[in-house]
Amino acid sequence: MKRLLFAFSLLLALVACTKDQTEDDLGKLIPAEIKSKITGSTAVAARGTLAVKLTPSAAAAVSTKRITTRSGEVVTRSGLENIDAVLEEFGVTHIERVFKYDPAWESAYDRTGINRWYALYFDENTDLLSVSKALGMREEVVGVNLLVDPKYRRSLRKGPAIPATSANMLISQNVRPTRAVAAMNDALLKYQWSYENSGSNEYFPNQKAGADINLADAWGLCTGNNSSIIVAVMDEPIYTEHPDLKANIWTKASTGEHGYNFFNNKTQLDWTSFGVEEENGKTYYSYADHGSHVAGIIAAVNNNNIGVCGIAGGKLGRGVQLMSCQILGYDTQNTDPYAEVRAFEYALTNGAVIANNSWGYAFSDKVTPETVRSWWEGTQYTNINMLKNAIDTFVQSAGKNNPNSPISGGLVIFAAGNNGDTQGDVAIYPAAYASNIAVTSTDWSDLPAYYTNYGKWAEIAAPGGDFTASESEGSFYTNGEILSTMLCDNSIDYKDDRKKDDYYGYGWMQGTSMACPHVSGVAALGLTYAAQLGKKFTADEFRALLLSAVRGVDAGFTGKSKSFPNYGISMNAANYKGKMGGGVIDALKLLLAIKGSPAFYVQTGKSTVIDFADYFGGSSATIKLTGVTSKNLANIGLTTAPTLNGSKITLTCKKEGMALITVTASVGDQTISREFALVARATMATNGGWL
Repeated sequence: MKRLLFAFSLLLALVACTKDQTEDDLGKLIPAEIKSKITGSTAVAARGTLAVKLTPSAAAAVSTKRITTRSGEVVTRSGLENIDAVLEEFGVTHIERVFKYDPAWESAYDRTGINRWYALYFDENTDLLSVSKALGMREEVVGVNLLVDPKYRRSLRKGPAIPATSANMLISQNVRPTRAVAAMNDALLKYQWSYENSGSNEYFPNQKAGADINLADAWGLCTGNNSSIIVAVMDEPIYTEHPDLKANIWTKASTGEHGYNFFNNKTQLDWTSFGVEEENGKTYYSYADHGSHVAGIIAAVNNNNIGVCGIAGGKLGRGVQLMSCQILGYDTQNTDPYAEVRAFEYALTNGAVIANNSWGYAFSDKVTPETVRSWWEGTQYTNINMLKNAIDTFVQSAGKNNPNSPISGGLVIFAAGNNGDTQGDVAIYPAAYASNIAVTSTDWSDLPAYYTNYGKWAEIAAPGGDFTASESEGSFYTNGEILSTMLCDNSIDYKDDRKKDDYYGYGWMQGTSMACPHVSGVAALGLTYAAQLGKKFTADEFRALLLSAVRGVDAGFTGKSKSFPNYGISMNAANYKGKMGGGVIDALKLLLAIKGSPAFYVQTGKSTVIDFADYFGGSSATIKLTGVTSKNLANIGLTTAPTLNGSKITLTCKKEGMALITVTASVGDQTISREFALVARATMATNGGWL
């Protein structure tokens, strides 16, 4: 009888309502107050499940029914009469809370309401839209999410992974030595131009000196030697046995696990599955390289005499820790549409403070970007998008249960996407969500990578590689892409050339997927330095430091373009002006901001006068410098202290580098000392920075 009454009431509601059509498939006859509770589209929805968010009082009532864990107990009813009528009508087979009950984190969950989301499971042929409509009518329901089918969740590399071989490395053999190479002994560091770019050579005239993240001098302050800083890599699995990653892989003390396979919902990370894809009319095999490549950029082991370096890979045998949260894969059995949400729960409760997300949704033409934007930014969806709630929970609460954490709150960093050349200025989600840091991609000449998404919604840029920038005599080379770690499990029968020579385990990729971990790595380096100095920041404070630690590149976009008709590439750089974020991430600037040391940039070989009056609170007439001391003036080619004259110093730096100096001044009857950084570069940019 209850079932009959419910069905009749639903019919009356549908007949009585007025037309309120949306772009997707929610239908013409859904009342606005019901439609506003539903996010997602059946065009891209996973089958057999949806998520429902309850009101606080309803969720509290359900919690008394022990539907708060994922312990294996099968529960099919909520204990709420109105809700259970719907569950009975549509034959729910299982109900569970999405974020499992954890007394240590419940107060954090309460703040965002993530603990009020429940996963409902049905037969895979169940009409989820009808279920959504029925649930939307219940007053206990705040929101309903149609989950995105995992097949639309993709990594954000552009094009195939290219294993490093003697053939494609040969043209780089004459690369000029850099200060970064002098700092570390890793054999392939000299090819990692994104860390320190030495500029054009006989092969690559487009390469630009200084188009990098300024890592060499940053390593002089900190290399990432802090295993308490944990970065969650939400991606394909990391190959945790890689010899250039293993020492920096996070391990859960209670279980020995290095992460979790959320893609297939099992403890074992799956890097042995592979796929077959097509790109530009060519067929190639795709292996689970992406997660390891991203991880290597963040924290490959440094100074171990092999392979590549990670930005925060340490130098004393330990760096920041890499947690593998597998949400992507090639095994399509038992894929979990809740993977990305539950990965944030795992990262939060296991101590991560940075979440790197080099992935996005590839909906093609099934759902328009404007519809997706409405799910994230529409006023009616303010607090009923489950992934938003999961992200906000991490941002607000990561690190707060660790009294030694240098950050209170977390950083969620997302790749901006790789369809800018075809989509134009279109906001891409989840990257564009305000709580996230969206990262665009530049090439080795400081131009936008041809593929990068862009727009006012993007926060920051970083090198992500671009094969078109490495054009040489009419041919393209991989050198303009990003070199990092790749899968090297000998049990796999690879169909590519990766096992041919000594470069096995390394390779090239390009994409905002590669730009994103540059920002995550610099952020991890910064948190390590903060811990080293005994400083603590809120997430908002550290985010502000990170986003302001940039090198402006907009001035170089005027009149620059890329046109490669054979590849369907046409790009006018002027269209990207003001839409690539605040600038390219600068590791040294971040560390100096954390330290609180003002920096002066000087050109090598040129006599430079610096006036310190403003930094000692007076005018040039009232300030007298009495001394300049430093332990590392040799870094910038000085053998003696600069000349003093009132509030000014005069110096000529003979080589590129960075030196910390302590300047002492007489101000009235007081003597004051302050620390400053002198950064010497061969070429100065018009914005006062360096190239």
